[in-house]
Amino acid sequence: MKRAILLTLVFVTAASSVGCRKLFHRRKYSPPPAYTPYATYTAPVPTVAATATTSATATPIPSYDPTKASAFATHTMKCDEGRGVALQCNLVGIDYEMGYGVPIDYLAAGKYYRFACDKKIPDGCANLGALYDDGKGFPEDKLKADGIYLKACTDGSARGCNQLGLHYLYAQGGHVIDNVKAADYFQKGCDKRDAYSCTNLGYMYWRGLGVKKDLPKMVGLYTQGCSGGDPSGCHNLGVQYEKGEGVAQSYATAATYYEQGCNKNKAAACYNLGRLYEYGSGVARDKEQAKFLYKKACDRSDREACEALARLP
Repeated sequence: MKRAILLTLVFVTAASSVGCRKLFHRRKYSPPPAYTPYATYTAPVPTVAATATTSATATPIPSYDPTKASAFATHTMKCDEGRGVALQCNLVGIDYEMGYGVPIDYLAAGKYYRFACDKKIPDGCANLGALYDDGKGFPEDKLKADGIYLKACTDGSARGCNQLGLHYLYAQGGHVIDNVKAADYFQKGCDKRDAYSCTNLGYMYWRGLGVKKDLPKMVGLYTQGCSGGDPSGCHNLGVQYEKGEGVAQSYATAATYYEQGCNKNKAAACYNLGRLYEYGSGVARDKEQAKFLYKKACDRSDREACEALARLP
């Protein structure tokens, strides 16, 4: 039976890792899910550890997390309506955008991101740009977002650089497609050890877009992305190990990376891991586990996973 794998390019929009944009062959490369806005952070040094695959567990994404109410109160107090610590204003913006200790309110998020941006916090600018980019709390305005991203990138925000790269890749923000510039901005973000930028740069090396096709370099960049916390980097590594492209083919290693991506709620990774369990490729055959994984992916709007779930008795 013909099966399908999926390779993803990472869009980092403002809604899921502090830091956002797919083989059995998924037909096309589609935009990824959203990722959490950036608090200033540094991704860890990349490591590769192939571990035994275990059962994936679903992690629901709440729209409001009351357990973070104390942290929200602290951030709000220290920001002091823009008169206090600018980094804390960025954190208040993230709290409002993500529902951390307070109900989601994109307009309030934008207000606090602007406080941070006006006080020279580059990630505050990048997060503000993402609200305009995605039409959250404001009418969608990619031109305005692009200008804010440029300021953020110039001032040191990896997210700003990554988002500019995506604008050049997809002809957004008033740009025509320019793969060289896209790769250059992804490189700038990756040089700042941003996981999502590294994954996107890996994609460019895989496709040979704006750079010379280089599979070993692609693998290294996907490894950086995965180790730094980007689930799409883990998923893409799984794809490469399943195909044996740029690495020695190994279903077991593919399962390991798919699981890492799935445990971070990457729907495509859950779907591909489900296939491996359904057919017993690199893992013990387990149709119940396959159904669990297909449902997890289907719940995150993965069409092929929904079709696979309906097919299994």
